[in-house]
Amino acid sequence: MKKFSFSIILFFCFSFTVLAGQPSWTKKMSKAVFTLKTFSADGELLGSTSGFFVGEHGEAISSYAPFKNAAKAVAIDESGKEWEVEKILGANETYDVIKFRVTIKKSQSVELATANPALNSPCWILPYKGAKSLVQTKILKTETFNTDYTYFTMSLQSPLDLVGCPLVDESGKVLGLIQPKNSEGDTLAYAVGAAFAEQLKLTGLGLNDPALRAVHIKKAIPDDLNQAQLMLLMAGAQDSLTFATVISDFLTQFPKEPDGYVSRAQQSYSYGHFDEALQDINRAYELSPQPNYLYQKGTILFAQDKYAEAYDLYQSLFDSSVRSADLFFMASQCKAKLNDSIAQQALLDSCVAQFSRPLLKEAAPYLLVRAQVRLQANRFRDAVADLNDYEQLMKSQLNDNFYYIRYQAEVGGRLFQQALNDIEKAIELAPQNEFYYAEKASLLVRVGMYDDAITTSKALIQLQPDYSDGYLFLGLSQCLKGEKAEGIANLQKAKELGDTQAEGFIQKYK
Repeated sequence: MKKFSFSIILFFCFSFTVLAGQPSWTKKMSKAVFTLKTFSADGELLGSTSGFFVGEHGEAISSYAPFKNAAKAVAIDESGKEWEVEKILGANETYDVIKFRVTIKKSQSVELATANPALNSPCWILPYKGAKSLVQTKILKTETFNTDYTYFTMSLQSPLDLVGCPLVDESGKVLGLIQPKNSEGDTLAYAVGAAFAEQLKLTGLGLNDPALRAVHIKKAIPDDLNQAQLMLLMAGAQDSLTFATVISDFLTQFPKEPDGYVSRAQQSYSYGHFDEALQDINRAYELSPQPNYLYQKGTILFAQDKYAEAYDLYQSLFDSSVRSADLFFMASQCKAKLNDSIAQQALLDSCVAQFSRPLLKEAAPYLLVRAQVRLQANRFRDAVADLNDYEQLMKSQLNDNFYYIRYQAEVGGRLFQQALNDIEKAIELAPQNEFYYAEKASLLVRVGMYDDAITTSKALIQLQPDYSDGYLFLGLSQCLKGEKAEGIANLQKAKELGDTQAEGFIQKYK
C-alpha cells in the first residue's frame, strides 16, 4: 500500500514537472493543431499527416503529399471532431505544402511570426494533442527562398512523426511547417516558412497547375475578380462537371458579375436547355447591357426556332460593336429559315463584304455557303466566282466534292471547258466513283466530243458493268457519231439494266 502511494506521488511530481516546464501558450495552440486523413474516390485511405489552422473560418495548412490523388480529406481536431476539407485554396508540390478550408464555422488559429529567432534559439514543435508531448528543438540554420520566405533546419532526435506540425518560437508564434526528414535516423528536422504556406492562393490558371490537378477535391474561386474570371474561362476547357462547379462557385462569390450567368447560359445551351440559357443571358444583360450578350441571346432564340425574333435582334446590332461577318451570316440563316431567299442573299453579300482583299482563310466558310446559295438561285457564274476564291484559300484541303460542286455551277453557267477540268479533277481524287464518270460522259455528249464520251463510257462500264449510265452514254455517243447499230445495242443494254431514258433514244435513232 505504501509502495503504491509512493508511485502515485512520483507520477504527480513528474507530471507537474513536465507541465510546469511548458510554455504558457501550449494549451491554447493545441486547439489549432489537427491530424488529417486523405482518401481516394472509392474510400481507400491514402495517407495521414498533421496540420494547423491559420484562419478563423477553417483556413488551414498542411503537407501536400497525402493529398495527391485524394478525392476526400478530413481534419480531426483535438476533441476528436471530424471536419471535411471543403475547398483547396492553393498548393506547392516543390515545398510540400497545401492550403485549404474545412467546414468548421469558427477555428482556433495560430499567429504567424513576423521575424526569425536568432540561431540556436530554443523553439518547439507542437504535435496533435501535444499538450503533454511538446518537442523542444533549436534553430541551426535558416535559408531564404522565393525572396521573402525562410526554410529552417533544426536539431531533432524525437521518435514522433511530426510532419505537418507547427514550429513555434518562444512567444508562441508559428515559424514554419515541419517537413519529412531526408532519411531514416536523420538527427535534423526541417520546416518551410508558415508564411509561405499561408499566402498560397489560386490564380486563374490554377486549374491547369499539375499539383492542383492531382488533387480531386474542389478548388476555391480566386478572391480577385480578374483571376476568378480567368479561372471561369479556363474551366470551359475542362470536363462539364468541373465547369459547372466553377460556374456555381463563381456565381456564389460574385452574384453581381455577368460572367457567371453567361457561362451558365453557354453550358445550358450546349445541353439544349434553351429556356434556362435565355434566362441567364437576360440576367447578364441586365447587369451589364453589352451588345455581345444580345448576340448570344439571338443564337438562343434561333435554336428555339424563333427566327423572326432572332433576326430582329441581329438587325439591331448591325451598327454596333459586334458588327461582323458572323453576325450577318446568322441573320442570313434566319431569312433562309423564313424562306426569304432574296434577303438571305443580300445578307450573305454583307457577310462577305466584312472581309477586305486579299481574303484570308477566315472568309472561306462564308464564301462556300454563299456559293451554294447562289447555285440554288441559278446565279451560276456568281457561284463560280465564290468557289474560285474559296479554292485559292483552301487549295491544300479540297476534295472531290468541291470540284463536283464547282462543276455543277460551271455547267449551269455554260463554262464547259472549266466544267470538264473540274469533273476530271473529281475523278482523279475519287477514281472509284462511277457517278463522276457518268457526269463527264454526259457533258462530253452535250458539247459534241463523242470520241471522248465513248472512251469515258467504256471506262465507266469497266468500273461498274451493272451501271446502266455507261451503256446509255456509250450508245448515245455511238448513235450521234453515226454508229447506230452498235449504239442501239448499247442503248438496249441500258434499258435492260433499268434505264428509263434508253427506250426514247432507241426509238429516235433506230
